[in-house]
Amino acid sequence: MSYNEILKGFSFDKEVERLEKQALLGVNKELKTLKSLGIQENSLILEVGSGPGIYTKILLDKFKNSEIVCLDNNTEMLKHSYEILHEDYKDRVSFINDDIMRSSLPSNYFDVVIARFVFQHLSYPERALKEIYRVLKPGGKVIIIDVDSGLWGLTYPNNQLINNLNNQLSAFQSNKNGNREIGRVILTMLKLLKFKNLDIDALINHSEILGKDNFRHNFDIEKVKDKSLYGMMKSYNDFFDLKNSSIMILKLVFYGEK
Repeated sequence: MSYNEILKGFSFDKEVERLEKQALLGVNKELKTLKSLGIQENSLILEVGSGPGIYTKILLDKFKNSEIVCLDNNTEMLKHSYEILHEDYKDRVSFINDDIMRSSLPSNYFDVVIARFVFQHLSYPERALKEIYRVLKPGGKVIIIDVDSGLWGLTYPNNQLINNLNNQLSAFQSNKNGNREIGRVILTMLKLLKFKNLDIDALINHSEILGKDNFRHNFDIEKVKDKSLYGMMKSYNDFFDLKNSSIMILKLVFYGEK
């Protein structure tokens, strides 16, 4: 489903808080993976769906000689990212309000394109990949971090929480033209669009290592307008009140080169 449609159900500040938690969850392992995929210190990076700029800041601090272009079609998110990044990073970061499925970006321009938890929300992901291919330099790298409901996670004690949550979220996103099963088709789409040197990795976040509170939904659930979404979020949070409960969640990392 469209991310902007989801955002309508929450307050902006709470959504930024949620995205900050999402960006920081297991980030050290994620950054090691980005380094292992060959991102250089002096790269020109396009961050697709950059949101409020929290992950952008992480990238700017990790790749200290790189420049990042933030691309997002939500003006409020871009404004927030400008406010938190512009003063400290100045000419290393720029902001573009545009749509990755039909952008005005120049061709053969970027060394790296990163899209983090974006593709599950796209109605036409193949259009986005075609556009990414166009704007990458020859030999440029695309890195997509996302999920697939079939591999999303497990709980202890073993119960139906994850299965029910995944099924409901998948149906919810499908009704809004999103796809929570996007993980299983990304590599195939990359191959069909002539990306080379394809690779995939899985990163695991576990509550026994990162803490239960980092997995809870922290926005005001009582204010969620959609009843089915409300039920999903409440059941998910209630699970963490169980004694000795734990969860592990998988992030999938996809890689290709132009």
